Amino acid sequence: MRLFYRKYGDPKNKPIVVIFGLLGVSENWDFFGKRFAELGYYVLVPDVRNHGQSPHSDVFNYDVLAGDIKQMIDEENITKCYLLGHSMGGKIAMRLAFDYPDMVEKLEILDISPRAFDHPMEHVGFIEAMSKIDLSKAEHRSDVEAELSKQNYEKRLLLFLLKNLSYSHENGFRWKPYLEGIAKNLPEIGKGFDEKYHYDGPTLFVRGAQSDYIIEKDYEYMRHHFPNYEMVTLEDAGHWIHVDDPEGFNKATEEFFCNK
Repeated sequence: MRLFYRKYGDPKNKPIVVIFGLLGVSENWDFFGKRFAELGYYVLVPDVRNHGQSPHSDVFNYDVLAGDIKQMIDEENITKCYLLGHSMGGKIAMRLAFDYPDMVEKLEILDISPRAFDHPMEHVGFIEAMSKIDLSKAEHRSDVEAELSKQNYEKRLLLFLLKNLSYSHENGFRWKPYLEGIAKNLPEIGKGFDEKYHYDGPTLFVRGAQSDYIIEKDYEYMRHHFPNYEMVTLEDAGHWIHVDDPEGFNKATEEFFCNK
C-alpha cells in the first residue's frame, strides 16, 4: 500500500524513519521532523494504513504494516536508515528490523516491549467514544470536543484524539482513521513476536517511568530479541514520552543517533 508521508530536510542526508502509535497522525511529529532536519537528517514520517491521509483496509497486522513502510523506504531509494517507533509504531519498527536487518542501521523504540500484551484493548474505549459521536450534528470542533469530554479524558489525551478530526465544506467533520478496520484488528496489534526473531544492531529503548508498557519482566524479552540493546528511563514521562518529556526524549535520541 502506498502511504501518505511527510518529509523534512535534504534527501541526501542520513534518513530517519518515524512510525507513530495507534490513533496517531504524522503531523504530531512535525516538531521532531524539523528539529532533526536542522541537525542534518532527512526525516520521513508516514501515516500508517487506516490513519491520517493514508488508504484504508480491513487487513491490519504487523506483516502488512511493516510491508507498507518498507515500500515507502524503497520508493525513496533508501538502503539504510535509522528507525524510530512509538508504541504500535515501535512494534512495526521491530518487525522491519527483524525482516530487514541490513536496512536498519540503528533502532529506537519508545515505551513498548516485544512481548504480547493487552494494552491495545484500552483503545477500544477510545474508538467506541469516537464512533458514537454523530459528526453530522457537529457545527464546530468544540462540539466534538464537548462530546469526547464526557468520557473524562485528561486534556492531553483529548487533544491527541482530536488530532484525528478533519473538516471540509463538502463533507463536514470526519474522523481520519478507519475506526472499524482498526477496532476489529486490535487483537493483532497486541500480539508479541515469535522467539525466532532477532535484531543484532544497536537498539535503544526509551521507557517512561510513569508508564507500565515496559516493566521488569520485559527485560528478558528485550535481551532475547535485541541482544545489543540499551535503555533510557525518563522519570517524568508516561507512555507518550515525546509529549511528556520532549527535552529528555530529544536528548536521548540525539545521543543515540548522532553519536557514532
